[in-house]
Amino acid sequence: MKFSVIIPTYKRQKELEECLASILRQDLLPAEIIIVDDEALTEEFLKDWRQKTAASKIEFIYHKKDQAKEIRGSSSSRNVGVNLVKEKIIFILDDDLILENYFFAKIMADWEDDRDLLGVGGVITNNRIKKDWEKRYNKFFGLRAGLSWDINEIGFQSWNDSIKDRQVASYVHGGVCSYNKEIVKKLGGFTVFGGGREALEDLDFCWRAKIAGYYFFIEPAARVFHAHSLSGREDEFTAGFKESFNRRKIFAKFGGKKLEDKIKFYWANVGWISRQILTGKFKKARGMIKGLL
Repeated sequence: MKFSVIIPTYKRQKELEECLASILRQDLLPAEIIIVDDEALTEEFLKDWRQKTAASKIEFIYHKKDQAKEIRGSSSSRNVGVNLVKEKIIFILDDDLILENYFFAKIMADWEDDRDLLGVGGVITNNRIKKDWEKRYNKFFGLRAGLSWDINEIGFQSWNDSIKDRQVASYVHGGVCSYNKEIVKKLGGFTVFGGGREALEDLDFCWRAKIAGYYFFIEPAARVFHAHSLSGREDEFTAGFKESFNRRKIFAKFGGKKLEDKIKFYWANVGWISRQILTGKFKKARGMIKGLL
């Protein structure tokens, strides 16, 4: 089964090069790679990677966004890529990932002829494992969800990169995932909140999908290292503001309308913001408070 890869990128040429190199090391290769660029990769870089992908019989497509007509940001870039791809199965990858061997092969083996399967996601090897006290903390503030990878009724997501077996999921790492292109389009693509580096676009998309009755698989054998590059990122205050502001908008769309649900939502936010303070992320916490108000 053929598949395509979409990589949105912004000011991360070095990281993108490492990501592309890890793709070419795979035993199973995509039919095409689409780079959607919010900045401008150098001509030398593009010439080099056109030659390398051609040698592996991969079509290399470069789309530099027109900032006068296209909104800058990750969600917008994903949607541009979805409209450009040829294959039904698409991978959307962050530009600062390094794929472990057999990443594509493990995920493609999970695809079945099932109209309700929206996608198959992988795991991030360097994500921190939650400690017991964090699990109790999350339970106290209502931050947990039912499955290992899920969204609860007030719009907080849970994930567990240390699972051992494939699991059904309602939430995925959106930049480490494959999708059925036709269902992505049917769901309306990825919401563009305000441009730039979005926040919680994966939560928004996955909650929409869950309500519509679709689901994912999480394949723990499909592993990546996520560099979490600081290049192209916004400051902590802005990131915190966007996260809370967008979560409030998402909850208003999909969450409960009863007073009880709203109380649970704001109580969970107290816990989430307090976690930022406890871990020394004071600027992010201030931004989150402003975004919530």
